[in-house]
Amino acid sequence: MNKTRVNLSEVLPLDTPFSVHIFPSYYCNFKCSYCLHSLSKEVLSNRGFKQQKMKMNTYYSIINELNKFPNKLKTIIFAGHGEPLTHTNLPQMIRYAKGLNVSERVEIVTNASLLTKEMADNLIEANLDLLRVSIQGITDEMYKQTCGIDIKVQTIFDNLAYFYKHKKTTHIELKIIDIAVPTEEDKNKFFEVFTPVSDSISIEYLIPFIPEIDHSKIKEDLTRCKHGNNCSGSKVCSMPFYMIVIEPDGNIVPCCSSVVPASYGNTDNDNLIDIWNNKKHLNFLQLQLNNIYDNKVCSECSVPKFGLQTGDYLDSCKEILLKKYTEMKCRL
Repeated sequence: MNKTRVNLSEVLPLDTPFSVHIFPSYYCNFKCSYCLHSLSKEVLSNRGFKQQKMKMNTYYSIINELNKFPNKLKTIIFAGHGEPLTHTNLPQMIRYAKGLNVSERVEIVTNASLLTKEMADNLIEANLDLLRVSIQGITDEMYKQTCGIDIKVQTIFDNLAYFYKHKKTTHIELKIIDIAVPTEEDKNKFFEVFTPVSDSISIEYLIPFIPEIDHSKIKEDLTRCKHGNNCSGSKVCSMPFYMIVIEPDGNIVPCCSSVVPASYGNTDNDNLIDIWNNKKHLNFLQLQLNNIYDNKVCSECSVPKFGLQTGDYLDSCKEILLKKYTEMKCRL
């Protein structure tokens, strides 16, 4: 699967977002120690988090709006602060997006615990492009320690084995959080066990993504950037320049942060193309280029500090981009 990224600075501003993250469900059957679902009901209530699922009429409206952009999206990602497979209509959602051909790739991020044979058959039939699976351990005990529930690794493996055997064009990408494979022996075992049921496989590192969690109790070293210890991160978050996120209630936000830094509007009342080009969006992009610390959520976010994707760093061209986005806003 070709996932080559362009140098973002060379193609901005975009008339069409590269990716749209659709959060179909805020329910999850796991309580991973590094995730917001491990927080108490009181803490979740205080931060305004509500367990909800996206209504199908909201979803259809989203895809119809995306189909009006000048260009095809690069990817639609079903992920978010919940398990996508808890939304039983997920295959239907994928089938509809694929039918309208609004994106080059449609993918989901899942823990695979609900990837039953019936669900697998439906996702395969819907022509899902990428199944990205987060593995949480190589033993039943590690799963319990990491995600807080009793589940057998064999169940996860069997679900993936069935999907791998029956899939057509879907690419299966497996990843495991580094805290679940603390030793070299654990890492080797992970690759040994799961490589036969995957097309690509890797280890990802934990970053302090949830402000209410003391991540130092989970992992001692939280200083490593994905591009090496010599990388100091970025003072500009590039995500809002190429993506939007749509929450289950249709709220449209800039990024995947567990705390919303800004709201652009809602799909029930607002046109997605208008939102992509309106002053709210442009103001937020200007904030990223001027001073990210003017937004409390952005100033505390770990993503720019711990490393963006290769090619997405915009620090060296802040002034040029600021001029472009200022001119765009003046034309509105």
